[in-house]
Amino acid sequence: MICAYSLSVEDDGSYMLGDDTKTAELYPGFHDWRFLKDGAPHPATCAVCDRKTDAEFINPRFRVSRRNWDSVVTGDGYYLVSSAFRRVARQYSWSDVAFVELPGDSDYFWLRPSRTLTFDSDRRGTRFEHRCTACKGWFDVVGAHPIMLRDIDQPLAGGLFQTDLAFGSGHGQSPLIIAGLETAAQIKAARLRHVDLEPILSTP
Repeated sequence: MICAYSLSVEDDGSYMLGDDTKTAELYPGFHDWRFLKDGAPHPATCAVCDRKTDAEFINPRFRVSRRNWDSVVTGDGYYLVSSAFRRVARQYSWSDVAFVELPGDSDYFWLRPSRTLTFDSDRRGTRFEHRCTACKGWFDVVGAHPIMLRDIDQPLAGGLFQTDLAFGSGHGQSPLIIAGLETAAQIKAARLRHVDLEPILSTP
C-alpha cells in the first residue's frame, strides 16, 4: 500500500554557499575541500568538516541555473522551487509550508515544510559515520531508501513534510521531502517540470 510520496528532484550543480573553496589540510573521513567566504572559512559551515551549521543561510546573489526546471536541489542540499510550483501551493491552500524568497532570484523559492515526519533509522539500518569533533554532527548519514517512516500506519491524506533526519555527506545533507496522497496528486496534475514523485510503501 502506498502511504505517501517523496519528491525526487535533480541536482542542478550549483551551490548556495558559493563557489569560493580551498583544499582542506586535514580531512579524515571528510571532503578534501572546504567552502570559504571572503577568504575565511564560510560562517554557515563547520570549519573542520564543512557541514552546514547555519540552517537559515541564504546567499544574497544566488540564482538558479536551470531556469526551465520547476524544482532543483543544489549540491549543498537546498530544495528550490519555481513560481509555478508556488502557484500550485496557493491554488490548493497548502498549509505549514514556507516559500522563502531568494534575494537574488525572484522566480525561485527555498521550499521549507514546517511539519516533520520521524524517519525510522533503526528499522531501515541507517548508518551514522564520521562524527565531527568540532560541530558534533555526523558527516555521513547513509541509508534513506527504501524510506521507512515511524508511526505511519495509514496513508497520509495530504500535506507536505520533511523528515527529521538529513541524509547525505557533509554540506550536501538534506532532509527528504514527503507529500501526502492528495498533495502528490495536485503536483502531478500541475505537470511541473523535473518534479518526480516516488511512492513510499507502508511497511509492517
